[in-house]
Amino acid sequence: MTSEVFEHPALSSAAAQLSALRAAAGRLGVADPVAALRHLDCSPASIRTSAAAVGTGAEVVTSAQAEFRAGVERAETGGSSETFGTWADTVDGQYAAAARVATSTAALGARIADRLDELAVAASDEVCALASAASASVSAVLAGDRSAEVVSEVSATCTAVIRAVSAKIAALSSLATELEPLTAPAVELS
Repeated sequence: MTSEVFEHPALSSAAAQLSALRAAAGRLGVADPVAALRHLDCSPASIRTSAAAVGTGAEVVTSAQAEFRAGVERAETGGSSETFGTWADTVDGQYAAAARVATSTAALGARIADRLDELAVAASDEVCALASAASASVSAVLAGDRSAEVVSEVSATCTAVIRAVSAKIAALSSLATELEPLTAPAVELS
């Protein structure tokens, strides 16, 4: 049987450990426990890399804002009009807002990556424990035993795996509310 490859290494490991349960489930026509893991698959390392890039972008915007502010101050002390000062203050505020949003987005990305990583590892640990506890029944089914007791345990274990993964997915809903502000433009440029 080929090994399932997931983005998250803990889920790849769990899929390998669930391979016998999966085979037994297939023989019994019950839900595939490995397929359930797909719904939780993620790449926290990629998310962290993206978040770090956004954080670096925030630093660039902050630096650009400082250079802009210094230029504005030089222009204002050189006798520039009040209109220029008002315009410059608006642009300066936009720089500051963009830097704040980028910084908070980078922090949110890091939190999301950490939470996804925690959930994937916890799900992996939980489903592997479930599969281990049912290993005798799984082996019996794979050997051809179709007694009610072993069939029931394998079926119940597959259901428990799916519920465990579903519970971890449900825990992500709190992150969804944090993502809501990212659906609108962070700064309206003048």
